[in-house]
Amino acid sequence: MVELETEQLTDDALVARFRRGDGDAFARLYQRHRQGLYGYALSFYGQEAPAADAVQELWLGFLADVENLAGVANVRAYLYRSLRNRVLDEFRRQKRERGALAQNTPVTLVKPRDTVASREDAEKLNQALARLPEEQREVVLLRIYGEMKFADIADVLQASTKTVESRHRLALEKLREWLHPVYE
Repeated sequence: MVELETEQLTDDALVARFRRGDGDAFARLYQRHRQGLYGYALSFYGQEAPAADAVQELWLGFLADVENLAGVANVRAYLYRSLRNRVLDEFRRQKRERGALAQNTPVTLVKPRDTVASREDAEKLNQALARLPEEQREVVLLRIYGEMKFADIADVLQASTKTVESRHRLALEKLREWLHPVYE
């Protein structure tokens, strides 16, 4: 019964419980967001090891700063925004920010539960995503990996909800145009 109750708690409630010493609350929060955060980091790096390192550093920073999170309104958006900021800070330090999202390394976007898509379809989708402008691609990736609403994406990107909706609509139009022959 306690497990089911913890499973239904919001991110905010899990953070509050963790701050009071409930280690299981952190484990639930971690399990809830680990795959999405990893996929989002992978979309920046295009390689597994640095993406995993970035996510690990994010969680370590979260643990170190958990006492200061009482005022955070949206924990999921906070996690994704923090990850994005960490990655972009690293790219700035390495003077590679411009190409951060436009690397030529293909990224697999098919999640383990997406068993319907074939490898060939996934490859075509990845190629089409790589063609999108950076701002549009990032919105699509946050929808895929973070399973976020537009307001949450706007929070992560520090943009208006209307801007995020527009970027998403334009990205989907382009993806449909480019992938249409694949699914006819």
